[in-house]
Amino acid sequence: MNDTDIRPVYVKLIDEIYMRILTSEYPPGSKIPTVRDLALNLRANPNTVQRALGYIEDQGLIYTQRTTGKFVTEDLSVIDRARRGLAGEYKAEYFDKMKRIGFEKEEAVSFIEEKED
Repeated sequence: MNDTDIRPVYVKLIDEIYMRILTSEYPPGSKIPTVRDLALNLRANPNTVQRALGYIEDQGLIYTQRTTGKFVTEDLSVIDRARRGLAGEYKAEYFDKMKRIGFEKEEAVSFIEEKED
């Protein structure tokens, strides 16, 4: 995780695990690391990791199988919905920032469509 990110650890953990699922680092149906392993890897308190995983499970991206651990959903529509939701947040942020520097919506869209050199 990014040490310069000032957001609460809980929020950063949710984002990090979401990204690992959405980028297929944790593919559909795969077992995710244990709370202890995630806490060590992400340098976070296990209780905070457990809380973040609980939130992600409430969103339907992961599920728990008693005695065997936590797994990424195999329901691709749930993953796609999460991916599109995050993309929508990115889009809104992009247009907001472009507006703040003086771009109208149409200009911001055409800026994206311009070919890069």
